[in-house]
Amino acid sequence: MTFASPKLGLLAVFISLCISAWMLSQRYNQRKRLARWGAATQAIVPPHEPIHQALRTFCLTLAIVSFDLAIARPQWGFHLEKIPHRGVTMLFALDTSKSMLANDVRPNRLELAKMSILDLSKTLKDSQVGLIAFAGSAFLQCPPTTDFGAFKASLQAINTDTIQHGGTNLSAPLLLAQKCFNPQAPYKHLMLITDGEDLSGTVGHAIEVLKKAGIVVHTIGIGTTQGGSILIDAPNGTQIYKKDDRGNTLITHLDEQTLKTIASTTGGFYAPLGNAGDGLQHIYDLAIKQLPKENFESIEQKPIERYRGFLWATFILLAVEPLLYVLRKRKHA
Repeated sequence: MTFASPKLGLLAVFISLCISAWMLSQRYNQRKRLARWGAATQAIVPPHEPIHQALRTFCLTLAIVSFDLAIARPQWGFHLEKIPHRGVTMLFALDTSKSMLANDVRPNRLELAKMSILDLSKTLKDSQVGLIAFAGSAFLQCPPTTDFGAFKASLQAINTDTIQHGGTNLSAPLLLAQKCFNPQAPYKHLMLITDGEDLSGTVGHAIEVLKKAGIVVHTIGIGTTQGGSILIDAPNGTQIYKKDDRGNTLITHLDEQTLKTIASTTGGFYAPLGNAGDGLQHIYDLAIKQLPKENFESIEQKPIERYRGFLWATFILLAVEPLLYVLRKRKHA
């Protein structure tokens, strides 16, 4: 069970405790006054009955607890609901190869890219976002969704071990992206975020496939043309720089030309991510922000509200409590 308004529930509990404390003090003061008046009050006030009084107190206590729970809005169980949206559909393809651990940008290429995607996604309310992770192969990490919580969790889970097949194959995320988009969608935009080092040599065919499918690829180059060294975990738990076959420190460079070719061929734009990670936002403002919004629906799990049952319980208990008092008075009439 979860609560949609836990803070309001806690406030209701605090107010209930204050009211209960005030009522107890009033009852205590009343008994003190009755004790001073003595036997003369017996003809007016019915004698004290512990069981009867306990029942009334029990009803009031349950009513207060039910009301506090209703205010907190308890939820359990789910139902599927169609939610209308009006926005754009964007798919991110993020390079997770070992070269993304290069330190020519801080903290490294992969972490800066993840932070940039997360920052941009915060501005995409009511839109669909999806995520592809790729290295030597590609994997749909998060299908296009309006659930930004799920998207954020998928993004944060990505690391250089997400794809077991090493290397960088730029054609893999491009061909996978074609399957992820709705063919009938008027606008299909892919953000390809990588250092551009394609080790497969087959990206040309993938570009033509996406061009025919009407998918626009915007490329974001991460890293520097001067390059950077790659920090990897050593077996002893320390970090060392990755070496080539000759034992020299491996330097990985940003290949801007490949990324510019992919973007221009499909009608997209290229931008370097930059040290501040603002390249994604720049392309969004340039090419996507002004696009007409699409109408689409998503089927989402919505928690079932259960507060009504607790409100009914509160009303019933509050109605029963004075009836107990009336029955007590009739008994001693």
